[in-house]
Amino acid sequence: MGVLRSYKFTILCGILILVALLVPSSTYQGMSSFPGIDKLVHSILFFLFALAYMLEYTKFHRRHPRFTAFALTVLCFIVGTETLQLLTATRHFELADMLFDVLGASVAFVITCFAKTGE
Repeated sequence: MGVLRSYKFTILCGILILVALLVPSSTYQGMSSFPGIDKLVHSILFFLFALAYMLEYTKFHRRHPRFTAFALTVLCFIVGTETLQLLTATRHFELADMLFDVLGASVAFVITCFAKTGE
């Protein structure tokens, strides 16, 4: 239970991302929109997920995760969320979404590593 408590914000972000990406697309009809908002939202969601993961991992282990561990964790979640969208009637698997997910997560990784070294 200690591990789950140590990653509570990462888990919460993951759950919120799953809900946001799996609810019917009609849920978002009528909301303000502009071209590219979908990709921006993907980047922001995965930035927050990766940021929570990096901060909680660092607090729990007293060091940053290795890049390979970070990449594997985040990529598995990215591929998983896009694959789960295949099970819905109104969502689609999109490589472009995955690219923007990776972009958002990468920015979080770089920022936390930069903040750690103070460079």
